[in-house]
Amino acid sequence: MNPRRCLSHLPRIGASSLMLSLAASRMSADVVIDWNSAMTHYNEGQPPPGMPPLELRAYAMAHIAMFDAIRAATDGRSNAEAAAALAAHDVLIKLLPGGVAEFDALLAKQLGAITDGVDKTAGVEVGARAATDVLAARANDGAATGEGPYQPGSRPGDYRFTPPFDGPPFNGYAHFPNLGKVTPFVLKSGAQFRSPPPYTLTDPEYAYDFNEVKALGARDSAVRTSDQTATARFYYESSGFTWNRAARILAAKQNDSLLDHARLFAALNAAMADTIIAGFDSKYAYTFWRPVTAIHRAANDGNDLTSADPAWEPLMLTPPMPDYPSTHSSVGAAAAVVLIWFFHGDDQTFTLSSTMSAQFPDLRPRTYRHISDLAVETALSRVFAGIHFRRACLAGLEQGHAVGTWVVQHAPYAQGH
Repeated sequence: MNPRRCLSHLPRIGASSLMLSLAASRMSADVVIDWNSAMTHYNEGQPPPGMPPLELRAYAMAHIAMFDAIRAATDGRSNAEAAAALAAHDVLIKLLPGGVAEFDALLAKQLGAITDGVDKTAGVEVGARAATDVLAARANDGAATGEGPYQPGSRPGDYRFTPPFDGPPFNGYAHFPNLGKVTPFVLKSGAQFRSPPPYTLTDPEYAYDFNEVKALGARDSAVRTSDQTATARFYYESSGFTWNRAARILAAKQNDSLLDHARLFAALNAAMADTIIAGFDSKYAYTFWRPVTAIHRAANDGNDLTSADPAWEPLMLTPPMPDYPSTHSSVGAAAAVVLIWFFHGDDQTFTLSSTMSAQFPDLRPRTYRHISDLAVETALSRVFAGIHFRRACLAGLEQGHAVGTWVVQHAPYAQGH
């Protein structure tokens, strides 16, 4: 299957510019951009492997609060920038408490730039209410129970704990086995777009994918090209970093309103957060083993076209969760849908850097001509990294497309653009 085909029907929804009732709502859109940059910057500084599901939930909640605050501030009595700043700040200090000093400083800077007056005071009150409402709405969404004990299966094809999570100090750890049960932001449930079952171990396609990742994804691969190695490393960062950065770059090219930017980032981060929930629902519904386990245990998989290598290691560390589908791939596809919707088309030229350049200084920025190209490269990077079978990446693209399309069609903050 050609991975581009999974994104060949991304929505190209044409729309006229949003007409706002008050000139004040055409304020500088920098408040939303600044808060998006601040929240991702905070998490970029946290030690790996990080917690992308929790990060995306925090981003979505902060941006939804900002959207609600800005929309409420079009009443003619409230300053929209003050409302947005308070909303983001009050959500983030609850969800990302390690960043309180950074968030406090940004809030002080933004409020200090607004002339004191009744509209500023009203804006602060509107923002505080929006944050309180979002925090209350998500208080019992199940995120607190996303982690939990996990007992792996023992049959060929069953997910097993992967190195180093199979030994000390972890002694058996799987990431967020209950995340698929978390209440989504827009989807009806995590199972709404559950991926179809993966292939069986005796399927010829499985043997093809097995031998592909065994060759291309090995730490000491003799066939992986230097560009494929760079691709694997470049996209190993959190999806939330990649796609919010892309959105900021694309948004900087347009003269959109504060409400437009609030709409963009609320839809983007809600779509990514819901896709993570959907992806984990599928992962733990099927519990398909990772390439490192499959290659170590191939002698017992019943497929004559595979062979075991107990010493095989992937290029990059395998995240501690089942293989199918790839949530890195699904989040990328969902994000691409949102960006193509907001920017009215896939044909967008932009250049991205990666936080992984701190670890691999030879990584260079990459330039794209289409938003969907970024999604496809992100997906295939997981094969080059040795951490996903190709079918998991293609299934992820398909699932992410479905979730992203649902979000832009049903989310309240996606309407009117």
